[in-house]
Amino acid sequence: MQRPNKIYPFRAIIPNMGRETFPLVVHTLIFDKSDRLLLLRRKDTGFMDGYLALPGGHVQAGETISKAARRECKEEACIETKELQPLVVMPFLNGVDFIFEAREWNGVAEIGEPAKCSEIGWFPAEKLPEDVVPFVTKAFELRKRQVWYHEYSD
Repeated sequence: MQRPNKIYPFRAIIPNMGRETFPLVVHTLIFDKSDRLLLLRRKDTGFMDGYLALPGGHVQAGETISKAARRECKEEACIETKELQPLVVMPFLNGVDFIFEAREWNGVAEIGEPAKCSEIGWFPAEKLPEDVVPFVTKAFELRKRQVWYHEYSD
């Protein structure tokens, strides 16, 4: 039996195709008291580099979904979230993305992983920048409509 690893800890069994591996991913909408959203500019990650994104990443083996979201906020943005509110689950072709919302947190937002991020900043939530990764726009749309599940293929 193959053991899970840190990047792809979960397995799906597909009939007549054996086992496939897919990542569970977490992202968090972090808001300040002025209702601005924290975004980080991706760098040298191999995925959507140059775009603004939410703090987030892959769930590690033995880690709960919410613990992974908290860890990623601390690692990437030096923010310790107090309470996370589950917002939306968005399965995509090769994995599943769990998006949370945090309005209470401690710390000063700063780049925690300079090898993966070139900029960090607070942006008005009512007008997201044009260069934000597309799933963030979709998450905001679903949040507004109070839809918690969406199979992302946009």
